[in-house]
Amino acid sequence: MIPARPDPTEKPETMMSAYAVEPALPSPPPLSADHIPGQRQTWWFWVAFVLTWFASGIAQGVAAVAIPQLLKEWDPEHATGNLSIILTVGGAAILITTPIFGRLSDRSLSRLGIRRPWILGGALIALGGYAVQALAPSLLMLGLGTMLVLIGWGAVSMTIHTLFADQIRRRIRAIMSAVTGAATAIGILIGVSFAGVVAGLGQVGMFLIPGGISALLALTLFFALRDIRRARPAPKLDWGGVLSTFWLSPRRYPDFAWAWVCRFFMTASIVSVTSYLYLTISSRFGIEDPAEIASVQTQATAAFTMMNLVMAFVFGVISDRTGRRKPTVVFGALFSAVGLVLAVAFGDIGFFLIGIAIVGAGQGAYIAADVALMTECLPSAEDAGKDLGIVALAYLLPGILVPVFGFFATRIGSPTGENFAALYIGAVGMALIAAFAVTRVKGVR
Repeated sequence: MIPARPDPTEKPETMMSAYAVEPALPSPPPLSADHIPGQRQTWWFWVAFVLTWFASGIAQGVAAVAIPQLLKEWDPEHATGNLSIILTVGGAAILITTPIFGRLSDRSLSRLGIRRPWILGGALIALGGYAVQALAPSLLMLGLGTMLVLIGWGAVSMTIHTLFADQIRRRIRAIMSAVTGAATAIGILIGVSFAGVVAGLGQVGMFLIPGGISALLALTLFFALRDIRRARPAPKLDWGGVLSTFWLSPRRYPDFAWAWVCRFFMTASIVSVTSYLYLTISSRFGIEDPAEIASVQTQATAAFTMMNLVMAFVFGVISDRTGRRKPTVVFGALFSAVGLVLAVAFGDIGFFLIGIAIVGAGQGAYIAADVALMTECLPSAEDAGKDLGIVALAYLLPGILVPVFGFFATRIGSPTGENFAALYIGAVGMALIAAFAVTRVKGVR
């Protein structure tokens, strides 16, 4: 809840907000207003903010190539199943930890601020995870390293999402969402390409070099951010408060609930494609050479990224100028569904790449308004970290549920798990549900 306005008759020294930067700030404004609780940032913050989203993209690109490639080398017949297991276990870990990180971040009394410690800690945990992956001799150790990487990036992701509420004014949220989405897309492309290039160096190089670079890039935000600091301790947190970290009443906040459902299904749709892209290319087009698979995956990622960038900026400008978020999200979801149908309908690489490019266009339109839509549906600024932790569940849950769905969907008529057409059909349905869900949001245009 947003604290009540201070009594003007109170003495100045008692009129301290729960938050302070330098000097103390007034109570956090409503998120629907064009104000922020954070202080004015330097140009270096904006560079570092975008760089951190770029770094998260590199991390995703590395995971999309390095993990399935290593699993295929170890055990080709069970690569799809083993990938599903690793993704599910890693997803479960960040599902539990990330919302708690958001809750603790809101309550932090650190001299470093309420967000910066999580950037530092998350980047270092991810770096340790890459070291474990690089040296992993077995599926168990690879899974452990993947868990550490995902937990670390979960902390960083929680922070950079929360900074939209802390530091980004409402009138530029859509265009900043487009910029950060574009940075992520470019990062994924570079991560995929880079992982393929360093694959010749073996397991160590494939994980540690691009992964280490991504973690170090994320640390730039730690040094650049003028963070909010708490001026007094938060109220004592009981077990009810801990459990509320994972819950926000859909009856009380229906707009937030529908926006959450939209993000969940849209994320699940794209995760269904990206998580299995390497193995999809190998199976659907009969390619066994890792270098050739990586080459086609790089082409697909490049097509996706190019269209993603164009549409993200176009729709980011349109969304901010008109103040309308929902039409952009609906268009993005429907366009993504069309691309998925095209990608799965033909057994030709050319049509597959065109379909992936259309999916990229839809995703670009979607991300141009997604973060702006979610922040404008949050109940308050004071609990933004906790609430955006719940938002993060819509991003994290697909990491658990999609691999389970993928495990069974790819085995329809294929004991070895190579029915990727069924996986794509499921992704189409998810995109359509996302388009419907956002139409139910009433408080945002």
